[in-house]
Amino acid sequence: MKTVFVGLLVAGFTAVSFASVVHANAYTKAIRTSCKADYKRHCSDKKVGSKQLEVCMRQKKASLTKTCKSALKAAGYR
Repeated sequence: MKTVFVGLLVAGFTAVSFASVVHANAYTKAIRTSCKADYKRHCSDKKVGSKQLEVCMRQKKASLTKTCKSALKAAGYR
C-alpha cells in the first residue's frame, strides 16, 4: 500500500512539473508572437531568452505595443 501511495505521489509531482513546462512554453510562444515587432524595433541586438533582453524590454516598457505588454503581463513580467 505504501509503495502505491509513493508511486501516485511521484506521478502527481511529475504531472505538475510537465504542466508547468507546457504552461511556460505557451507563454514563451505568446510573448514571441506578440512582441516580435517590439523586439526588432527596440532590442534586436539582445539574444532571445537572455537577461539582457529582459532588461532591455523593461527599459523600453513605455514604448512597447499594447499587445506585447499584455502578453508580458500574462506571463508574470511586471
